[in-house]
Amino acid sequence: MRKRRTARVMLFDEAGDVLLIRFVVPRDGGEFVFWALPGGEIEGGETEPEAAVREVKEELGLEVRVEGPVYCDRNQFLHQGEMQDNTDFLFWAKCRREEPQLMGVTADEREIMREIRWWSEEEIASSRETIFPENLAERMREQIRRSELNKG
Repeated sequence: MRKRRTARVMLFDEAGDVLLIRFVVPRDGGEFVFWALPGGEIEGGETEPEAAVREVKEELGLEVRVEGPVYCDRNQFLHQGEMQDNTDFLFWAKCRREEPQLMGVTADEREIMREIRWWSEEEIASSRETIFPENLAERMREQIRRSELNKG
């Protein structure tokens, strides 16, 4: 089993919505379709925050200041034919709603990253779509509550 570490970013707009990327991954027996936060694997010699900033720039063309990690999650899944023992470091950042542009760096990324969409916490909580992390609505509520507490 391959050890994998990733940095993901809850990218909030002015309204408190979060940006998700829709992925369509070919698998035996059909496509696996899911929505996920921007981010990806942490490269050798990179810190978690550096990876978060780099991934947002590569995937969305944005330069942001990230805060965190605010949450860490461990999971296991099949990726590119190999089981992954994964640790996700979750950060947050802000941008204006019109700023992100879906880009992708590698040909593989451009093929599986299909669209971006802003989601409210309520939309995520009530959606029947597959969304990662699975507890994203709860994480959004926690971060919004923390941010509001820090304002006052």
